[in-house]
Amino acid sequence: MDLDGKRALISGGGTGIGAAIARALHREGVQVMVCGRRSAPLEALCAELGEGAHWTPCDVSVSGSPAKAVDAAVEQMGGLDLLVNNAGVFLAKPLAKISDEELDLVIGVNLKGLLALTRESIPHLVSSKGAVINIGSVSANRPVPGASLYAGVKAAVEHVTRCLAIELGPSGVRVNCVAPGLTETPMSEPLTSDAAMLAEQIAATPLGRLGTPADIAPAVLYLATDPWVTGQVIQSSGGLWI
Repeated sequence: MDLDGKRALISGGGTGIGAAIARALHREGVQVMVCGRRSAPLEALCAELGEGAHWTPCDVSVSGSPAKAVDAAVEQMGGLDLLVNNAGVFLAKPLAKISDEELDLVIGVNLKGLLALTRESIPHLVSSKGAVINIGSVSANRPVPGASLYAGVKAAVEHVTRCLAIELGPSGVRVNCVAPGLTETPMSEPLTSDAAMLAEQIAATPLGRLGTPADIAPAVLYLATDPWVTGQVIQSSGGLWI
């Protein structure tokens, strides 16, 4: 399937994995709308990409913000063929030390925001017979201490993916998930800056290195183009979880 001329909305698109996905899609001729909480990196990315790149501010955890982002994408691009739910926040902390505010933040961005942005996109994706790609995490299947909140929410993302694939399939909309391992992004700095933790993760990865945002984008391109794959979780982790 040729991606040229398609239209994609990418949450958390200003940096890290989201920006890498935007670059990869744009190279294939896709119009991209990136959204996120910070305007400066969104604007900088669109200046880098040039024609066919758009941005709009959006905090997916705030009621009404996802609807505004979808409206902006449809207005700027004329429709929507692909939604990439990439926005996320990371927290590694024992549950006993997690505050209510942190619970609200992690669940609000990583799960509530994903559901809200998808809900607002459904009419447009049904019209275009488009696709949703959720960005999960290897932590959904690889339990470690201090990850109950983040990993639990990412496990929910995987199951939401499967449920929505069944729900939206009859309308011609595919829903899949990419699950990265530890990837070198601003969000993962609390882990990658810990030399012992980094060495442990690399040692457990068969391909023997840390992932980069550019490593994740090809899986998204594949799921954006394959017309017969839905309800699947693709591990993009260098073999960290097999």
